[in-house]
Amino acid sequence: MPQVDRLLVVDPICSRRAPTIRAWLQVAEKVLPKHFKEVEVWSMECDLDQPWVKWRKFPKITRFWPIQCAAFRFMAWRAYKRLPKPQLQNTLVQATGEHLPRTDIRYIQFWNITYAEIAKVKPVELRAPFKERVFRNWAIQGERKCLEPGATGEWWCVSRGIATPIAAPPGSIFRYLPNSYDPERFNPAFRAASRSDSRKHYQFGEEDIVFVFAGFGHFVRKGLLQAVKVVNRLRQQGNPATLLVLGGTEGTVADFRRLMDLQGESAEAIRFAGHVSPPEWHLSAGDALLFPSHFEAFSLVEIEAAALGLRLYLTAHPGSEMILREGENGRLLPWNVDGMVATLSEDIASGVIRETHCEMGEALSPDPYAALLSSLYSDAILKKLRA
Repeated sequence: MPQVDRLLVVDPICSRRAPTIRAWLQVAEKVLPKHFKEVEVWSMECDLDQPWVKWRKFPKITRFWPIQCAAFRFMAWRAYKRLPKPQLQNTLVQATGEHLPRTDIRYIQFWNITYAEIAKVKPVELRAPFKERVFRNWAIQGERKCLEPGATGEWWCVSRGIATPIAAPPGSIFRYLPNSYDPERFNPAFRAASRSDSRKHYQFGEEDIVFVFAGFGHFVRKGLLQAVKVVNRLRQQGNPATLLVLGGTEGTVADFRRLMDLQGESAEAIRFAGHVSPPEWHLSAGDALLFPSHFEAFSLVEIEAAALGLRLYLTAHPGSEMILREGENGRLLPWNVDGMVATLSEDIASGVIRETHCEMGEALSPDPYAALLSSLYSDAILKKLRA
């Protein structure tokens, strides 16, 4: 098998608590020794604790994430420019997103340029505070550097939907590395065994139709306001619909409650759980995932909900094409609330909304993910050796 001496991984949080790198970390100890003699990680956190892994720890200068990302990007680029050229020739460089302007592999889990374009089209739905727009523009400046000729050897994207809008130079190489899930934790049998207790925990009755929404934050971008409106309209029609919201800090939830008040939306059927663990137990309280997000890459909650057998009700955001199979494991929702209500009303009336499925689309379990990742590294090594 072709080898190079080293792999350099540049990611601000190389930890299993970070959704962007979790799937890669899950199989890294199995895959990386097959291809590399040494792995070096540039990060503020690192979960790879092996003798063949060298961790260059970068400082956390602030708790405010956008500033920390910008600082990490600056420090990583400065450190990269100091690396000797002979060392770079024997090193395969992998960077997440825009955190390194020049790299052999660019691992894409989000693309701010595309999101900003969508925000222009939806100025009301995706209105963001001034501070957030400023830091998004910083990220966009970094992404534009990634688009310069020679800046990116290969693009590894989690979905076709996130890759398609990227305006890379002609001849750019795009690979697809879908996110993975743990079938030992997320499976229909676990949901069936946990459903009664998890519903009792939230005081849901058997007659309740429980939609689940989940996100660490970014409630507006992920379409929570639309989900609230949909559930309230369904209740007005006489359906026993409720919405369980997983994730969000106390501050995030308080801000969203104020937004609901301004919009005149009732909170009677909305249950905010905050950050919960383990997620599979809390997801099991639901009958379906309601996730009308405006922008994603390949959301882990969609994968994990599908693995539990929950039906998926998704808008056509990037990544939905990787998991949703119309009529088999859910339905594609239109962007307007009335259309969403109509679609869900049909499935409530037919009873299909409570049916369990085993359709995972293109999401991968760990073994196929590891095999694909190994194949991608082999190809990237060959490409570098031929350069």
